[in-house]
Amino acid sequence: MDDWVTLSKILPQLVYPFNLSLWLLLVAGLLFILRRRFTATLSLFLAIIVLIISSSPLSLILYRQHERNYLPVPIAQSPIVGAIVVLGGDIGLPLTPRINSEIGGNRALHAFRLFTANRSKLIIISGGNVFPQNGIESEAYYTSELLKEWGIPSEAILIEGRSRNTFENAIETKKLLNARQIDKILLITSAFHMPRALATFRTAGIDATPSPSSYSIVNYSRPQILDWIPSIGNLGRIQVVIREKLGILVYRYRGWIS
Repeated sequence: MDDWVTLSKILPQLVYPFNLSLWLLLVAGLLFILRRRFTATLSLFLAIIVLIISSSPLSLILYRQHERNYLPVPIAQSPIVGAIVVLGGDIGLPLTPRINSEIGGNRALHAFRLFTANRSKLIIISGGNVFPQNGIESEAYYTSELLKEWGIPSEAILIEGRSRNTFENAIETKKLLNARQIDKILLITSAFHMPRALATFRTAGIDATPSPSSYSIVNYSRPQILDWIPSIGNLGRIQVVIREKLGILVYRYRGWIS
């Protein structure tokens, strides 16, 4: 599994638009040296097209479309369940130069609000570190410490700190649920990650209700012309979209989602 997790982080880099453009530019340079001007010009043209399209509003549209597969549910309308399950990926580890862990998103806060609204008496935090870090605990540990700072009692929190990807989140969480005879959960992850996470948990046999958080694209009013200007931000968004779509395809191929 170690090799698989590492490869899952490396291989997508080959097809991300920015990296693809760099490869095309490199090929164009070599072709110019070899005096193959037509194919060199074609490679240069393709690199520019990839960059323009990837940094265009198309990236924003695709990101928004994926992120809104599951819309937020008001706390009061959320069902009462056996456990609130929070997936990792939301906490910044206390790595140099940080002194303490940091919140990277809204998952922990959403879990806190659900708990204080009595949607469940138990919070399960699932998430280890993708790559081992010397002297550093799992992401789940630091999320639990944060919730304790906010007043959640330690006996109401369970930590699963072994998992390194979404599939392992589901498998390891199911063990904890089965041990406590819990059959229904509220699943918390970012709205963008929810389609793959929810499908993975349900395929693992967990009765999960989506409770997404951390929406990146909101209806913020601004001049429309700004949406049509290519940007580095859009280039980053299309990379995230490609990574998640590839993740879904791989999970289907491996039978982790049905």
